[in-house]
Amino acid sequence: MRKYEKKLLQIKEDNQQYEAFQSSDNTVVLAGPGSGKTTVLTMKIVNLLMEIKEPRGLACVTFSNEAAKEFKKRLRELGVRERNNVFLGTVHSFCIAEVLIPFAKLYPHYGIPLPLRIISNKKKNILFQQVRAELGIQERDLSSTEMDSERSSSLSGQSKVNIATYDLAAKAAVLYEEKLMKMGVVDFISIVKFATQFIQNEEYVRNCLEAKFPWILIDEYQDLGRPLHEMILALMKGTKSHFFSVGDPDQSIYGFNGAVPDYLLELYALPNMRSIKLETNYRSNQDIINASEIALNSPVKRNYQAGTRINEKARFDFHVCEGEIHEQYEHVVNWVIPNCLESGIPREEIAVLVAGKAELKGLSELFDEKGIPYYLVKHEFERTQVVMWLENCSLWLSNSQEVSFESLFLFWKSLLIKHDIDISGKRIMVEKRKLYDLLKTSEAKSENLCEWIECLLDKSGLKQLLDKSDTYPDEVDNLENLLNVAREGKFTSFSIRDFGQLGKPSKQVTISTRHSSKGLEFEAVILLGLEEGYFPSFRSTTQRKIEEEHRILFVCVSRAKSRCYLVRSKIRNGRWKQPSIFWKALFDWDTQRP
Repeated sequence: MRKYEKKLLQIKEDNQQYEAFQSSDNTVVLAGPGSGKTTVLTMKIVNLLMEIKEPRGLACVTFSNEAAKEFKKRLRELGVRERNNVFLGTVHSFCIAEVLIPFAKLYPHYGIPLPLRIISNKKKNILFQQVRAELGIQERDLSSTEMDSERSSSLSGQSKVNIATYDLAAKAAVLYEEKLMKMGVVDFISIVKFATQFIQNEEYVRNCLEAKFPWILIDEYQDLGRPLHEMILALMKGTKSHFFSVGDPDQSIYGFNGAVPDYLLELYALPNMRSIKLETNYRSNQDIINASEIALNSPVKRNYQAGTRINEKARFDFHVCEGEIHEQYEHVVNWVIPNCLESGIPREEIAVLVAGKAELKGLSELFDEKGIPYYLVKHEFERTQVVMWLENCSLWLSNSQEVSFESLFLFWKSLLIKHDIDISGKRIMVEKRKLYDLLKTSEAKSENLCEWIECLLDKSGLKQLLDKSDTYPDEVDNLENLLNVAREGKFTSFSIRDFGQLGKPSKQVTISTRHSSKGLEFEAVILLGLEEGYFPSFRSTTQRKIEEEHRILFVCVSRAKSRCYLVRSKIRNGRWKQPSIFWKALFDWDTQRP
């Protein structure tokens, strides 16, 4: 526990972090960029696990599988052993494992199809097209994402947050859910909605969750939407469990999924809630912090202060290209990146942030052409639980100190159980030995990632297991996408060691969308596409959407430690373009700062 003691001393030096760490009340922590919220949350979990006696435990709900993996890694490093009754995963995983599977059969009147069958993305898209056709809705007027956002935001409960209804989406949602029920399947939205309704309506469910989890912790609360918010409000009212929620309303950038900052702010303002703000930024210098506030364009000052790089001046460079977006790519490759490297900034400390998939593709193709090593934050496959298990298998084979074989087997065991394979009694040791022997044998393929994955999928029976899985309906396609990347894409030269380090750029420039950059940090950030109508988008016409665009810019600027390069074109799609309001605001601020 030496690392724990060291981290504890570190937290004690920040009064706000230490207050959050020590709090025994229901607590909401508003954590600005670089304020150490992951450290505080991890240390809080360690401390609570020291106090909570088994068989009780705790639950920590995260926004993504990647975040859950990072927490597990940090907990291992702090000497925390795996134990029963500790849940650490996404809200969907929590709803399935801790609510629906244990309790759905007790309440048949909810109409939840059992055994639980999750609709695949392909079938969901077909179903949505049918709904749109039956209602006579044009493709341009409604997307599946908009319908799902409406389904999440319409859930009733205790929250006073009022989100405007999109009538077309609401109409489609009713018909879609009727068809979903007739098919005898659920999707991820209905999973969370059903689980929330169980918690709201069923005292027995609440009592069981209270008995198992005296503490529930939530990371990135602003990203998780109304259903989770209603779930927490119902548990706060109906149980004696304690809650520790961390987030930043200024980094709420997933409004298209129904996640808005209002829910976190409502929780923060509750009278029975201990409210704490982490205001010291240990990532960026003060100029970057001030610029990010300009990006936010809020009348309320945040008062963030630099806890590092004191008296260091930030560098802001504004670059104008005569031609289209491709000229911005050329400028980044030929001038900006060489300038960073000449200044002593390593490649892994440089990030280029773009709007979306088309820009990712165009920029990465130029990087390939010029021979610049790069890391794409978004892949052609999803880093699902199964893919991350494969990553952990490769890590264990490369460095058994970083991942335990026991954790690998626990996931494998849960996978078998979910697919009705009996491994009770002596079969547990048989399956454990089989997995161990298979992994050790697979080392012969360790220098070729594609061959290693194919070997593991084939000899473990994993592919056959997932082929008609109701729990992981999209996993076979996802694994095929991963194999394609390993066979003929970006991972063709990967060994299993490289695969195990996925998510950690090594002597590579990072290329990311603006949204996907959240949670990352770099010495230098290069932000492209700052023309009127593009960023912010001409589609952002409501006040709520414009505010979210400002938050996206806030996220982008606050990724930087000391440098920001802003790049725009005079022409986009053959039309003359003025600089965006974001460019103007930061340019004016930069010219006026001391």
